[in-house]
Amino acid sequence: MRRLRILQIFSRYVYFGGEEGSVFRIGDALQENHDAEYFIGSTNELLGGDLIDKIQAPFRAFYNLPVAQRLRRYQEVGNFDLWQVHNVLPGLSPSVYQTAFELKIPLVHYLHNYRMGCTNGFFLNHGQPCERCLHGNFWPAFQTACWRDSHLISGMMGLILRRVRSIGTFQNTAAWVALSHSQKAKHVQMGIPEKRIHVIPHFYEPEAATPPPSNPSGDILFLGRLSPEKGVHILLQAWQLLRSGDRKLIIAGTGPEESKLRALAATLALKNVEFTGFIKSEDQKRYWSQSAFFVAPSIWEEPFGMVILEAWANCRAVVGFNKGSFPELIADGTDGALALQVTPQALADKMQLLLDHPELAIRWGQAGFAKLSSLSTKAAWLSRIESVYQSILPS
Repeated sequence: MRRLRILQIFSRYVYFGGEEGSVFRIGDALQENHDAEYFIGSTNELLGGDLIDKIQAPFRAFYNLPVAQRLRRYQEVGNFDLWQVHNVLPGLSPSVYQTAFELKIPLVHYLHNYRMGCTNGFFLNHGQPCERCLHGNFWPAFQTACWRDSHLISGMMGLILRRVRSIGTFQNTAAWVALSHSQKAKHVQMGIPEKRIHVIPHFYEPEAATPPPSNPSGDILFLGRLSPEKGVHILLQAWQLLRSGDRKLIIAGTGPEESKLRALAATLALKNVEFTGFIKSEDQKRYWSQSAFFVAPSIWEEPFGMVILEAWANCRAVVGFNKGSFPELIADGTDGALALQVTPQALADKMQLLLDHPELAIRWGQAGFAKLSSLSTKAAWLSRIESVYQSILPS
């Protein structure tokens, strides 16, 4: 395939998360065969620094004229073959789609969450599963204030998402990339044409050396962003139910829920729970080496469990819920454990199994490491994404 010029478009969130990391990992991988550049915005940029910016922000969230003008200049100078969109809301606005359609630039849209059918993108309403807006009626979001606990913000995002649909984004986007089959199925329900959604899981290539096996008497580790959809509150409740002895539960990471989770741990009078705060990537190895297994208690329909691959790359078994993409990755009883109900007791039962039988944690972690080689490598990922590009570009 000829070397393409690709513009990657992404609007940053308030907190750094796995999606942002994926955007730049994808861009780095594309550089091997193509020329990938970035067009980056953010919610903070949308809000600006003065009163006039803040007054204009709600209107720009519907159509950001400065962004549209900048994109036209980028295209004129860069002569990109396609735009690869990751996130445009709210900072960049639907003007990204409208500008691409007007310029007849092929769009490849990466799906990292469920924002096209949910104002908060998680199919969660105050911690409970909710798909009432999936088909495009976002009135329930306004009624229940399901995004940022605000009727106004939830309602505005619902109106913005209605605009996304009204300009023909579902039909006019050349190709959509889902990270799992479960995620694809949800977007087909939303109304995106099934034939245009390509399932391409993220790639992950571990270090060449095999890491040390699970520590039989080690800690139980959670490492990730502390946000509601990650289910750490259920993990803390499950910890209260365990016979854990002197083991420690390590909560490594930070995020908007950190203060609430610390307060919950204090309210439950939990022992041997350590909140580490943000851990730099170069310092994470120590926590992996001291761990017995990893817990990923996500309560949303996680599109792809990159953290599962990271755990396997460190020879650690994973305990999680039977939701979203997790059943597509984890073979229950072979390389991890899946709790069938999203409850503290169900999670505690699976964790107790590994605490009582550390040999299982060792064996499942090693099986997970061996499984990585059969999953998507960078070369395989490049081949699959390039087949998508070939399908939408003129020969």
